[in-house]
Amino acid sequence: MADKGLRIEPPPDFVAGHLARLHEVCFAPLPETPWSAHAFRTLLRLPTTRALIACANDQEISGLLVARVAGYEAEILTLCVAPAMRREGVAGALLGQFFEMLEPDTRTLLEVAVDNVVAISLYESFGFTPVGRRPGYYGGPTGGTDAVVYALGRRASDNAPCG
Repeated sequence: MADKGLRIEPPPDFVAGHLARLHEVCFAPLPETPWSAHAFRTLLRLPTTRALIACANDQEISGLLVARVAGYEAEILTLCVAPAMRREGVAGALLGQFFEMLEPDTRTLLEVAVDNVVAISLYESFGFTPVGRRPGYYGGPTGGTDAVVYALGRRASDNAPCG
């Protein structure tokens, strides 16, 4: 993707409206409620938030990753790519850059809808493994869709004790 001019960087505060529109385009067809510009502004100001945007050829924002990081634990809150840029390596590039920001041995968690086979394939290609299931996590008119909880990296309990 680098030959297509993909640039990945932390988002400036003033793009919260763009992030909300991208999130809506990506998630509006699903039972998940898209995040507002206010929600993005609030998240971006939190000291535990790590966010990245992807822009191809200095164009509009085409991808977004938002996570929360505390110590050696991280949770990917959302990862989305504009429909026109899907299957172009944007999500993988965002994940790769995100992992470079983390301390070694950081455990990363995320939830994904059980029927989102493209995202599941991407996460598994990075080494994520399923560690749980949340019934009806993504609400909807038919009762909701289950989420699979994925993890990558060691649990805190896997670390050697002090002493």
